[in-house]
Amino acid sequence: MDEVFDRLFRAGREAVLDGAVQMQEPPRANGPRWGTSIVLRPEAAVTDRVHALAFEALAVAGRGHWPTGARGSAHITVRAVEPHRTPIPADDPAAARYVSSLRRAAAQCPSIRFRVRGLTLTANSVMLCLGPEDGCADEFAGALARALGEDGWLEADHPRDVWYLTLVHFAGPIERPEALVEWVAARRRLDLGGLDVDRAELVAWRFNGVRVVPDVLGAVGMRTPGEGAAPAPDGPGRGPHRGGR
Repeated sequence: MDEVFDRLFRAGREAVLDGAVQMQEPPRANGPRWGTSIVLRPEAAVTDRVHALAFEALAVAGRGHWPTGARGSAHITVRAVEPHRTPIPADDPAAARYVSSLRRAAAQCPSIRFRVRGLTLTANSVMLCLGPEDGCADEFAGALARALGEDGWLEADHPRDVWYLTLVHFAGPIERPEALVEWVAARRRLDLGGLDVDRAELVAWRFNGVRVVPDVLGAVGMRTPGEGAAPAPDGPGRGPHRGGR
């Protein structure tokens, strides 16, 4: 896993210094980015630390970038399930299936805990590198794939091979490229301790003029060992707006 993050850092450093970063654009209908996704949401105490770090990174990267790790939107993507589509109606049949699959997967897995292994730089972002503290994260991803069945078509041939949480997405030129590379390099092995997950959610993304923000279509509490998963609605429902990511 560290080799993957190291490779990303080398490629990201080159892109930033060469002025060749990949810039985010607001989601568009049927676009390949920001599709309806199943994500893990850190508990509140972790979110506060991530929020502060995201805005430290943003201050170095400069104006116009998206603070994806901001409070209320920091998340870990497990998998996208369809291209971008919004708004999604409350009685949407596909969303109902996704929520049902999410519930079945969560019922099989204990709560998930990661270790923050440091930061890395990519061609389009600054991200936290995460390492599962046991097999629970991968167990949940596998259970979700099985529960989705044919509904998991979008990423069936491209499984995710690392766990991460994006702090900042680039949406324009980097104001101080060398400073950003140095800032991330100094934090490559930053130890922020554990990162606990307390919810898994089905979300749709929309742009609010500053960053993309999630609309929660369904949520399941991750159970602690020996307990069942927290109840969730039988179908998709509008959860409270949780802020930007």
